[in-house]
Amino acid sequence: MELGWIDFSKSERSKVLSVLDLLSESGTLDELGIAAVRDGFSNLFFPGTSTIQTRAKYFFAVPYALKQLEKSNETNPNKVLKTLDTIERTCGEILFSQNRNESGLIGKNSLQNGNWVKRTPASIYWAGLRRYGIFTGGSLSLSEYVRVSCALKSQKATLKKLGNRNDNAEENECDDKNAGDLYGMQFWKMPLYRDNWIEDFSMKLSSEEAAFLKEQIITSCKGSMLAYVLENDITEFLDCTSFQDVSSIIDMFPEDIKETYWLAYAFSDFIYTIRTVYNIVISDGKNDEANRELERLQPIFSELADIDIDYILEKLEVFNNPLLRKFLKQCQEYMIAGNVEALKKCITSREVQLKGTNRAKTKHPGEFNPNEWLGGKELDYRFYNARTIVRDIMESEDKTNA
Repeated sequence: MELGWIDFSKSERSKVLSVLDLLSESGTLDELGIAAVRDGFSNLFFPGTSTIQTRAKYFFAVPYALKQLEKSNETNPNKVLKTLDTIERTCGEILFSQNRNESGLIGKNSLQNGNWVKRTPASIYWAGLRRYGIFTGGSLSLSEYVRVSCALKSQKATLKKLGNRNDNAEENECDDKNAGDLYGMQFWKMPLYRDNWIEDFSMKLSSEEAAFLKEQIITSCKGSMLAYVLENDITEFLDCTSFQDVSSIIDMFPEDIKETYWLAYAFSDFIYTIRTVYNIVISDGKNDEANRELERLQPIFSELADIDIDYILEKLEVFNNPLLRKFLKQCQEYMIAGNVEALKKCITSREVQLKGTNRAKTKHPGEFNPNEWLGGKELDYRFYNARTIVRDIMESEDKTNA
């Protein structure tokens, strides 16, 4: 079934388009479909992170809650997931009661209104828990893990009952052995878990938690900027205000990280130029900031376009996106030629290709607030989220034995 709307004004149309963008997979920060490259660089620098992660403590709250549920007798997956949601909400309420102004508190706005979030910490942190080797169940999704865990508990309960029957000794021994194998299965590397973990739950990591998470990241993410910062205690990383600002300390890193950093830096400048032109198009030339930026950037178009797109896509293993490759190369060609009009048409065609004519903002120029910059600026590659995790770890470390 197709949905449509009748728009009575330009402002109503722009509001609807904005809502549809928020519901789309790529979101408003990827108007032109460059997520494959952005995320590829992000995963090289800061693996295990995401743009919706907030604080390091959730790397413990989630496994603590799930280990607690593993130890329960509940074998119904739906009931386990419902209880997990309740425990996560309880954690949120505890943190909210401790400090309503705590930064990175998931569900703060919902809790203020007596509600809870639909996107829970478990769903937000699951990929990171797998990446850092804290969850040891391979590539299982959260729901798959819960189903498997419940199934194992059911089998254990059945085998235990069978083992208690008054049958011959050989059968009993076999049942006990099988039950022992099942009981020995582990899904978590979480030595810090204790049954009463929630009694003193707080946002700040304990020194043991900080040391554990640091070691897990270093071990599982070797070669990344994130692991190198932690392994070498590069506290200067916390003083950087943006991904671009890391250039001031980049000489502290090994050559392979430096090379990748400058590639990502140059690609960000390239995309920022494209996004500048994008904002000129959708504002019908009325966005003063975008106009000023284009005036600044246009004389150095050739320098900004001096990137090896094929090398970048190969390095990031972006092999199955020929339309993205074509778009980037066309933009590069028009920038080198200094052809702004052709660049505008290329950007418009790309957005239409991704969204269709009705939803493409470039096909409705002038219908949006000309003072609002849409589609993002420089790429940060999840720098801010990674810096928060690094800060949480470093501020909680026990330095007495350092």
